[in-house]
Amino acid sequence: MSYSDLPGAKLRVGAFARGLALGVASVAAVGFGAHSAQAETRGYAVSWFYMAAESQPDDCPEGTNMLSEPMARKIMTDLGKTPAEIEAAFKDYPSNMYGQVVMRGKVNGKPANIYTNPTSEPDPMVKTAKGHVAYGFNLDGKDGPNDFVDPQTGEHGVDDMAYRALGCFITQRASGGQRPTWPAIEWDTTRDQMPAWIIEISGIERDANGKVKDGDVKVGFYRATTPVTRNAAGDPQADMSFTVDTNPRMQNVVHATLHNGTLTTDPFEFYMIQDPFAVAEYHFKQTRVRLTLNDDGTLKGVLGGYQPWLPVYESFAVGGPVNELNLSVDAAGIYYALKKLADAYPDASGQNQYISASYWIEAVPGFISHPNAEKTSMVVGPVKLAAAR
Repeated sequence: MSYSDLPGAKLRVGAFARGLALGVASVAAVGFGAHSAQAETRGYAVSWFYMAAESQPDDCPEGTNMLSEPMARKIMTDLGKTPAEIEAAFKDYPSNMYGQVVMRGKVNGKPANIYTNPTSEPDPMVKTAKGHVAYGFNLDGKDGPNDFVDPQTGEHGVDDMAYRALGCFITQRASGGQRPTWPAIEWDTTRDQMPAWIIEISGIERDANGKVKDGDVKVGFYRATTPVTRNAAGDPQADMSFTVDTNPRMQNVVHATLHNGTLTTDPFEFYMIQDPFAVAEYHFKQTRVRLTLNDDGTLKGVLGGYQPWLPVYESFAVGGPVNELNLSVDAAGIYYALKKLADAYPDASGQNQYISASYWIEAVPGFISHPNAEKTSMVVGPVKLAAAR
């Protein structure tokens, strides 16, 4: 049992925690194997999680997809609207346009809601990314023509078809570790009501000089019972206390290897609940995570794996015309692109249900406690997604 597993115990991680961990060495985490008496446990609150875009100038050789205004004009033209009707609709764009683009699909010859029936219009053939630079992992052990090279590790064969599907929409593009515009707003909007995601790393050892040693560690990814607290800049406040939600659907524990301050997990299956405003539920198969323990106490890295592509589409469709006309995205186009580029776990018809994807993870230090630790197993097997969908 680790110090943070004791009932009511809370372990703060950061500059202070480095000293504290040495003081509680006799009760520190042991991890997956035998560790010395100076093993530490560190906790973090996730401050950013979204697709790890690494946009390149040559990603979209035919240009990016249409911005919302020309896209709306095309939709109105395809619907048979006259130039006068289109100009009248654009007098208060986009406010009086929202209701005019919803029922543009056709089912049995009748108008249909395009967001709940994306196949009710032909594939608009949106532009997809053609580049070969992306953060992530070689998930299938192959190096194919559609794969990427990780700019950080140099690994070839990186699988990230989700970026190919979305990489030519202007609001999804970013590089150099920056955050794409809309996802950053979407993530920020949910912070005040969505329970925080938290990370715990146990079994960290130091040498005689206080340097973190290479070796085996245990990593836990959990959802907390409360949201983050904001600091004066509006970002998640470091050094706050969180309690792990005991729902096993939001607990993921995996072995990892720490080398030169960066840990890499074994492959595992990852489940997490986010927020209906964004992606309501995450499920990754063949998940791998690479995280760097920074000197300032923060954590940053990449998660890669295969995720169901339909929830990714739903995250755009849930906003309906508001998303399309303000974010310059084509909902039906995203549906078709994700479906075509999905690259794993086919159903009986042969249609792949999962798509490879890479996500940034950033986190700040915090306290983590485990309620009823003596009654709750920390290592849980894979569980099924909710059947509500």
